[in-house]
Amino acid sequence: MFSFRSFRFHPLVVITTALAATAVFGLLVALIFRGERRDAIFMYSVPIGIPFVTFVFDRLERWSEIKWAIDVPVIILALLRSLVPIPLISGHALFLSYALLTTQTRTARLTAALIMMQVVYLKTFVWKDETVIGGMIVGIVVAVIRNRMSRKPRTA
Repeated sequence: MFSFRSFRFHPLVVITTALAATAVFGLLVALIFRGERRDAIFMYSVPIGIPFVTFVFDRLERWSEIKWAIDVPVIILALLRSLVPIPLISGHALFLSYALLTTQTRTARLTAALIMMQVVYLKTFVWKDETVIGGMIVGIVVAVIRNRMSRKPRTA
C-alpha cells in the first residue's frame, strides 16, 4: 500500500534530493568563486552537502527522537569551524563521525561514510592536516553520549 510518508523518506527520494541540493550549492560556488578557491570548495565543501541532506532527512523521519540539545550544537560547531579557525577540530570530521554513529538510515550512514573517506584522504594525505583526528574524536564522544541518552531504561 502506498503512503506519502514512506515515499517522502524513500532512499531514492532522499538521495535525489541530496544530489539536487548539492548540485545547486555547486552551481552557486561556480558563479561566486574563481580559481583555486573555487576548486578547493568544489573538492572539499560541496560534497558534504550530500550527507548533510541525508542527515536532515534521517532526523525528520524520527522527529520525536531528535536530541536538539546535542544535534544543534554539533551542527553549529561544525559549520562554525568553516568560518573560524578552531584548533584541533575538523568540522567535516566532527559532523561526519557524529552523523555516521547517530543516524539510523542506511542512506545517511553510507553517504556519511563515503564522504568521511574523502575527508580523511584529503586531510591526511593531501593537506597533512591533523584536525581530522580531533574532529573524529569529538564526533565519536558526542555520538556515544547522544546514543546513551537515547536508550530506553530497562524495566525490572
